[in-house]
Amino acid sequence: MYYDFDKVIDRKNTQSSKWDNVEVRVGNKDALPMWVADMDFPCPAPVVEAVVERARHPIYGYSFVVPEFYDATISWIEKQHGWKLKKEWIVFATGVVPVMNTVIQEFTEEGDEIIVQQPVYHPFGFAIHDNHRRLINNQLLYQNGAYTIDFDDLEKKARSPKAKVMIICNPHNPVGRVWTEEELRNMADICIKNHVLMVVDEIHSDLIYKGYCHIPLASLKEEYAQNSVTCYAPSKTFNCAGLRGSGLVIPNPEIKRRLEARFKQNRSIQQSIFALPAYVAAYTRCDDYLEQLLDYLEGNVAYLEKSLRESLPKIKLVKPEGTYLMWLDCSGLGMTAEELADFFIHKCRVAVSRGDGFGPAGEQFVRLNIGCPRVILEQALKQIRAEYRA
Repeated sequence: MYYDFDKVIDRKNTQSSKWDNVEVRVGNKDALPMWVADMDFPCPAPVVEAVVERARHPIYGYSFVVPEFYDATISWIEKQHGWKLKKEWIVFATGVVPVMNTVIQEFTEEGDEIIVQQPVYHPFGFAIHDNHRRLINNQLLYQNGAYTIDFDDLEKKARSPKAKVMIICNPHNPVGRVWTEEELRNMADICIKNHVLMVVDEIHSDLIYKGYCHIPLASLKEEYAQNSVTCYAPSKTFNCAGLRGSGLVIPNPEIKRRLEARFKQNRSIQQSIFALPAYVAAYTRCDDYLEQLLDYLEGNVAYLEKSLRESLPKIKLVKPEGTYLMWLDCSGLGMTAEELADFFIHKCRVAVSRGDGFGPAGEQFVRLNIGCPRVILEQALKQIRAEYRA
């Protein structure tokens, strides 16, 4: 099936957080929404059909996890990433963020340390602080326009007796890195040596650009698998985050048992009747959508990079290896974090995500969502150019 990603779909008055809640989230109701990680593209037709078909039945009662959920997860992960899963490893979850909170509650105590790699997806920090744990930052190194991992610092911080969990983001949101096998092995070996449980967020793992390859960390070695919780979802790939369906891969039976017991205690896994039909359709009938989407996103990346280079040279694109979330280095503008937010959101009227929200190292950056028709990206850059001073 052909998908027209150039088509603009009006999302206003649809209870869209991205479009209808923009004033609350960024402070300017007139700003063009390019912040939160959902795309302005329609879901694949099979996902829509699955939801509509279920909606036609007039009784919306309780549902349960059907066998097709496991089959779809197994087939998709093997096809996309070459990792052969077993059914008994897989757990349904309503989302990756609730999983982070649940893991922290079950496997750590108040005052324990959770390692993250900032600048990183800010709900990781919320989960740590809301549960009264300590955020330990293995800050990524930014040199010559690219990010790498400070392994010496990670080794030092993982040695702390209070360090219990490391949250690994791959592909990394917001810097766009797809970690190499060597990087993954180095991180995992440090965690294993220091008895640090790895929670691996691979929610963007289908969105990989040409020349790069996503490797599931837990697939590299049985020892890694036994010390990990890996998180997947069709929500970013197929733009269905509002349906609340995710899959966890937990090869260690004791870790799985404890996590499921905590889910039960919290009563936090109660799926929508639409989540599972959509999840199964996405992972079994939408390969053509992903192929076309990646080509379109590659075009948006190229357009953004060319536009910045030619007419906005003080703003640098950190070359993305994956995701549709672009990390822009704005240090050349010579602004503080507050001034950057005012510049983009109020002067340019483009609703970006503030870089300092991903950690102090993001103060000179903003995150821009290019998961949109090209004309919207063009409009955003036009509005930025109008206020830009060379």
